[in-house]
Amino acid sequence: MTEVTSVRPSSINSREVQSDFALEFARRGYVVLSLDQAGHGFSDAPAFVNGYGGPAGLAYLRSLDLVDKNNIGLEGHSMGGWTILSAAAAYPDGYKAMVLEGSSTGSGRAPEGSLTYPRNLALVYSQYDEFSQLMWDVPRAKDVINSPKLQKVFGTTETVQPGKVYGDPAAGTARVLYTPATTHPGDHLSHEAIGHALDWFGRTLTGGTPLPASNQVWHWNEVGTTLGWLGFISLVLGTGGLLLHTRSFEGCAARPPPRVG
Repeated sequence: MTEVTSVRPSSINSREVQSDFALEFARRGYVVLSLDQAGHGFSDAPAFVNGYGGPAGLAYLRSLDLVDKNNIGLEGHSMGGWTILSAAAAYPDGYKAMVLEGSSTGSGRAPEGSLTYPRNLALVYSQYDEFSQLMWDVPRAKDVINSPKLQKVFGTTETVQPGKVYGDPAAGTARVLYTPATTHPGDHLSHEAIGHALDWFGRTLTGGTPLPASNQVWHWNEVGTTLGWLGFISLVLGTGGLLLHTRSFEGCAARPPPRVG
């Protein structure tokens, strides 16, 4: 069985923001550890300490008996990407592949030109990501293919070709860039972005239940949640209207007395 740690996405948010990724990983038979970054969600303060909580999360995952410790994938979005990079740095032999969604290798986290850290890296960087200057030192997300910083990570001095696998997955040096047509927060609700993560783990990890990357059902969960909220609002409004006809609340529905100057 294959394992994946799905790390919470970005600053302020909780792990639920990446629930669609977690759902699709689980549907493929992966053991999923979905955690809050340090100081976010249900994780204790302070934030931004101890590798954002990534090393502790990976250590816990590796402690579970049902986990194949030689077959672990890491995935994180935005600052969640820095969380799993911290985990990878703390346990360089503790995982097999990684997906950075809307993130980067971060300043000082990866040796320039290193092809073994991160191991078997897929970068999913959307065409309209708002943080390209911060992440990859380019003014527009579409220019990431010519980012010198990215080229060093890919071990090339030429334009990085989206979809092309660089390096060797067996040696842990594989690299690939995906550029879905969405925004930074749009990654969480993108069939394309989620599909790329599924495809990469399907290529680099073994086990699980093989399913095409296009086979996704997370959107029904989003639809159901939306309908649930609409139903809750309707229930509250309807209940309020009924209460106005009861003796206890009938005063709330009465016309106010004339104003006295």
